[in-house]
Amino acid sequence: MILTGPGGSGKTTMADLLVKRRGFVKVDGDYLDSEFFPEGLHWVPENFKKLKQAHDKIFVEVKRLFDEGKNDVVLDYIIFGHYLEFFKKFKKEFGNSLEIKVLFPTKEEMIKRDEERECWTTGIERIEAVRAEFEAVRDAVGGDNFFNTTGQTPDETFEKYFKG
Repeated sequence: MILTGPGGSGKTTMADLLVKRRGFVKVDGDYLDSEFFPEGLHWVPENFKKLKQAHDKIFVEVKRLFDEGKNDVVLDYIIFGHYLEFFKKFKKEFGNSLEIKVLFPTKEEMIKRDEERECWTTGIERIEAVRAEFEAVRDAVGGDNFFNTTGQTPDETFEKYFKG
């Protein structure tokens, strides 16, 4: 499963719940791409080549786990651009066993969550930009794979969308 969405949408929280409650193996895409982006800035055009390298590294790790028989893998990752290319690569490899889930609360909810974070923050400008990028791929991913988690606790989101 690719679990994605803008920063602050709840990806890591849901991925951790999938590990705890359903026995998934988690792949932290942000951690894996950090060697390419120690300062961030994944999305700037001059980093396109590095972003593709990061995507390739993440793909290899997910495939390795799948090849080891770990079929319940959740990739927790924003992706940062080239979304359709990323999804198509995974779909080609994993076929119908691949699920793509996008956590997508309202912009206002995301800004609120971003302001309440104890670690890094995204900022309103990046929230708006990333939301627009996800909106652009909604039809290709399927609107029913976009989950509006506005006003939900993590437990409510899990029960509604991920209980299995």
